[in-house]
Amino acid sequence: MGLHLFLSYYTPPPPPRTNIPPPDLMRKTYQALQTRSRNMLIQEWVTDDTTPPYYEYPPSRSPHPFMGLGKFVAGRINQMRSTKGYLATHPSWFDENLDPTCPRCKTGPESFQHAILTWPARTRVRDLLLKNVSSLAHDATIWSETLLIRVLGEYITDTKTGFPPHMPHDRDSTPFTPLPQD
Repeated sequence: MGLHLFLSYYTPPPPPRTNIPPPDLMRKTYQALQTRSRNMLIQEWVTDDTTPPYYEYPPSRSPHPFMGLGKFVAGRINQMRSTKGYLATHPSWFDENLDPTCPRCKTGPESFQHAILTWPARTRVRDLLLKNVSSLAHDATIWSETLLIRVLGEYITDTKTGFPPHMPHDRDSTPFTPLPQD
């Protein structure tokens, strides 16, 4: 262990006959104050800046883990979670009377849950990628496990879920064209 590393962990005791509290007590007090202030901040967000009733995800001081995905996919997830995306159940600024029925399967409303977990045409891809995911609720394990978040990003990219309407929605409708080799 180098001297620099040793000194960064070493806290000298207070000089004799002083009223300076021990470093460990100061550290614990600081950590307790830090935790309390963080909790107060979250509580203030919850009470003063309430989220709309349709947004079920609780406020957090750190970015949601899915924000580590690419910008486009993270944007899709954020839009679908906040019901501000391109799914039929999401309100539209240009047409308030849109039919919420899924335009592809016509079996029910095209919600975030439907688009990701129940749309019949995506059963094969869903079984390959999201086999163990059964919920997209705010407390579902998908939002806390990095691997599941990456897989959700792959699923959204592969199936083009929540993409703008002018973009093809099915993987088979966009032919793969390999890049030319140098």
